[in-house]
Amino acid sequence: MASSIPQIKRILFTTDLSKQAGYAFDYAVGLSSQFGAGLTILFVMEDNPQVHAQDFKDFLGEKRWAEVRKSLEEEARQTLIGKKRENDMIRQKLEEMLAAAQGSLQGRSRPEDRMVLAHGDVVDCIVNEAHSQQIDLIVMGYHAKGRLEEAVAGSVSRSVLRRTDIPVLLVRLPEDG
Repeated sequence: MASSIPQIKRILFTTDLSKQAGYAFDYAVGLSSQFGAGLTILFVMEDNPQVHAQDFKDFLGEKRWAEVRKSLEEEARQTLIGKKRENDMIRQKLEEMLAAAQGSLQGRSRPEDRMVLAHGDVVDCIVNEAHSQQIDLIVMGYHAKGRLEEAVAGSVSRSVLRRTDIPVLLVRLPEDG
């Protein structure tokens, strides 16, 4: 019984923007070129868990909590200023990656490439993006950290594999750039 290989029209490449991620990016670009597929590059900024204010207020008392809260609010303001700069730098890096992909794929008939900067849980964002954009293949790099890690991919990769029925290509990243 012969079955046909599904067509790959849209590829999602997830990145942590490390130098090593470029190795997996080459696979995504190569596959995009080979299949004439559109390429989406996704970077996720993980949100920090929310602080439970009432627990701290009960523990510290009203006066000390007011001092801590004021300090946290100032820190949050500074962090938001820093995040805006960080977002701009990340967006610039993603744009460079997208330009490199488009440069190497020039002249081929294929869907438009996209760049996505998301905030939230990494696995949720990858799975949601893949399903909402009707992705046909997810390309992810992973770092092997020891013998056990060599046998089993990283936790994000494992979670993505468990939560989607979309094929995933895992590319083991080199130890150094």
